[in-house]
Amino acid sequence: MNQQGEKERTTVVLNYLGRKGGGAVYAYEMAKGLVEHGCRVYAIVSKDIENIQLWNQLPLDRLICIKTYHNMLSFTIGTLRFLLYERWKLKRFFRSISVDVCYVPMIQPWSGMVNRLFKNSCLFVTLHDPIPHSGMPWITRTIYRRVAKAADVIILLSSRFLGYTAAAYHKKVSDIYVIPHGVFDHYEKLSSSLVINRTADTNFLFFGRITPYKGLHLLAEAYARLKREGYDISLYIVGSGDFSEYTTEFLLEDDVVVVNRFIPDKDVFPYFCGEHVVTILPYLDATQSGVVPIAMLARSLLIATDTGGLREQTCDGRYAILCEPDADSLYEAMKEAALQYDNYRQMLIAAEDYVRSLSWDKLSGKLIDIFKKSSMEDTL
Repeated sequence: MNQQGEKERTTVVLNYLGRKGGGAVYAYEMAKGLVEHGCRVYAIVSKDIENIQLWNQLPLDRLICIKTYHNMLSFTIGTLRFLLYERWKLKRFFRSISVDVCYVPMIQPWSGMVNRLFKNSCLFVTLHDPIPHSGMPWITRTIYRRVAKAADVIILLSSRFLGYTAAAYHKKVSDIYVIPHGVFDHYEKLSSSLVINRTADTNFLFFGRITPYKGLHLLAEAYARLKREGYDISLYIVGSGDFSEYTTEFLLEDDVVVVNRFIPDKDVFPYFCGEHVVTILPYLDATQSGVVPIAMLARSLLIATDTGGLREQTCDGRYAILCEPDADSLYEAMKEAALQYDNYRQMLIAAEDYVRSLSWDKLSGKLIDIFKKSSMEDTL
């Protein structure tokens, strides 16, 4: 990265209009890293982004907050407002600013509308889900695909999808780079005094938005089997989304606690902490997951299905128990965790050390190196 005061600094517009969850944290951490490495950063974010206080504290060249949406009605109204008013304001603001890079840390439905304002800039897009999750609406798939295809450079979080991404989005492999998911110590730093009462010998945890591809049906079957066999276990299912189709499967017994709502950042980390907490990712398909680094930080034993980029994210299973995405395999992995938890304690320590090495300072530095390389290639 060119040092400020020696050469011209890279000017970056960071475009992220999501509001909640891991995407908001990922975008903030990358913005912070870019600033600390000397970039001039103009951030365009949703005025309702949940970590807005942190964005306000960053020494950005400008933080531009856009009113976005909360539901389909406000999405329609907001899109019209953006096209008729907000877009004009942004265009007017940036008319005398030379932007080197427009960077999308995670695609959102309005990403493309903002990107088109910076046609003379190099467009970088971090593609979290090269293969759309099962159950994703077709209109969302279409929007995301268009944004990714328009990118000059695509950043992946897992090398497993390099070939697929090149073919599916019509890119040269040389225009695709891999930067792994960073450490989510944000949740650890903000951790509240929330206490999760667990009394079983083995305490399973599912954390994340309730969606079909997350494999809760598999978890219900495997958990019920362990329970019938007399294991002293408990299960927390924590996350927003429609849980109605799973209610009868889990029966909502005393040992199954469902917290079916969005969890604020300060209360996330406590769910992963405690004795004999086993975090389960029973996903039917996946790319990678923000749940993995949180569990590693908390030294919670991980069980993950061997699908998508989860194997790579857990270093070929060195830091997790991997299983196939079916109920029988998940049952065997959960039984292994219940019987042999203490044998994995050294692995948990190694997993924490590994995930702490994925600092945002290092990852944003890699991103800047790619900025520089792409800029040099454009001048050849």
